[in-house]
Amino acid sequence: MPKVKVRDPTSGQELEIEPIKVWKLAPKPRKGVKIGLFKSPITGKYFRAKVPEDYPV
Repeated sequence: MPKVKVRDPTSGQELEIEPIKVWKLAPKPRKGVKIGLFKSPITGKYFRAKVPEDYPV
């Protein structure tokens, strides 16, 4: 999977890392967004962040 530029909430830094898993989060009547699961290389904690719509699932 390609790398994504996201803000790491555990360390507060802007990182370019590869998501572990990506899924679409969409309520029935709405379009929805793509969410990725990431692991911080600095703190080792997991966090979720929005990924671009054209990112492969």
